[in-house]
Amino acid sequence: MARSSLIQIEQDPLDDSGSVLWSIIKGEQLEYPVTLTFLSNATTGYTYEAVVVEGLNVADQSSPPVTHRPGGVQTTLTVRVPTFRGNWDSAQAYNTEEVVYFNTKYYRLFSGVARVNATNPDVDPVWIETLLNKVYLQFPMTLASTWSVQPVVSGPVYGFFELRVTESSGSFPRTWKPVRGMVEMLFSPTDIVA
Repeated sequence: MARSSLIQIEQDPLDDSGSVLWSIIKGEQLEYPVTLTFLSNATTGYTYEAVVVEGLNVADQSSPPVTHRPGGVQTTLTVRVPTFRGNWDSAQAYNTEEVVYFNTKYYRLFSGVARVNATNPDVDPVWIETLLNKVYLQFPMTLASTWSVQPVVSGPVYGFFELRVTESSGSFPRTWKPVRGMVEMLFSPTDIVA
């Protein structure tokens, strides 16, 4: 069998679909879904960490910074992991954002508290089809509020973002960093009005 040369790279065993840009207006509070394609079930057995680190922004910058601000603000984001309740049961009470399995698919309850209903999730409009390997990143409205440089009408400021996923157990817990990139913080008139 012929061997490839060490310096002629033809394969990358770890695929990377590229970095992301989260564009947020200062003062917005948003939640974004992230599908972790390398996992089949994200609801148990993993620890999630998401952070934003202030970039080395300067006043009136024309392009994003290329490094973080030494000693800058570091923000830990909440990663919401839905509660998986197992097989759907018409006699059980379910709450908003809980996930059930029914008829070979997963469904997330869009709204309701202690909701009991005999209508199957595949035809009930309050159940939305989902995936079991989906988590939700929560960006707080206070993000970037204490950064050294603030966004202005003519330009945004930036931070660096990364999501880390680590196995909760095992003799050699694996760690992945499936999503990383930048957060662009845009100027907001409502943010400056008292």
